[in-house]
Amino acid sequence: MHPAVQLDLLRDELLALGTKLTQEPELLSFYLSAPAGPLKISSSAGYIDYVQAEDLLAGIKWALGYMVEPVRAPIQRERPSVSRLYVELKNYFSDMGWLAAFGQTIHDHRIIPRYSLSSEEAINVDFALRNTAMHYLQTADFRTGSNPTQKRHEVQAKWFALGLAGSLTPLDLVGSGVKTYAVIAGSDTEEGRKAIKVAHRVARAGVFVSESSTDMEELLAIYARAMKQEPMGRLPTNGPN
Repeated sequence: MHPAVQLDLLRDELLALGTKLTQEPELLSFYLSAPAGPLKISSSAGYIDYVQAEDLLAGIKWALGYMVEPVRAPIQRERPSVSRLYVELKNYFSDMGWLAAFGQTIHDHRIIPRYSLSSEEAINVDFALRNTAMHYLQTADFRTGSNPTQKRHEVQAKWFALGLAGSLTPLDLVGSGVKTYAVIAGSDTEEGRKAIKVAHRVARAGVFVSESSTDMEELLAIYARAMKQEPMGRLPTNGPN
């Protein structure tokens, strides 16, 4: 290539040319029979010398591969796991009319699922509600047959988020305080028992076991009072295992 080639311009025109030839391959014979000699891209961008059609296509391929900026693959965000306990609580809140509708925010006195405490640091809680205070609830379900190590790390991250909830809550949302809760299913498992012990350190407003009807009635009554309603029915048990 000529030393004075403008690489950015050449890159753009090669891309346009490659696209055009791909869409209209019959143009190749026209370029090959053009009386101008070498295929000129532009007066200042540079040019590709060819003798055979294969030489032209190879030159285009090389130039594109050398100078076209690679397109970054979209970031694949890991979807949060959904436990049966989470779905059961979400269904109950929805049936009671407490769950936020599309477009509603924490200021609308509705329960927000997957509430972000810090989007920059990807710190979330399973459920958040604001009335006179901020209520944060995390769930941990050990009834599933998922990888124990993966589950342990997931729950540790949830308890970590719960412990940071107070410091990550904006002052205009604090109101009369920040209340943190944890509810655990599969409390009879070894990992469940460990999770309960740690939960007591971060869930200042209460740790509840889903297998205990007394615990769940107490938890749902807390949320009913926060919503200025009365709890009705039992926790739904449908949802993914």
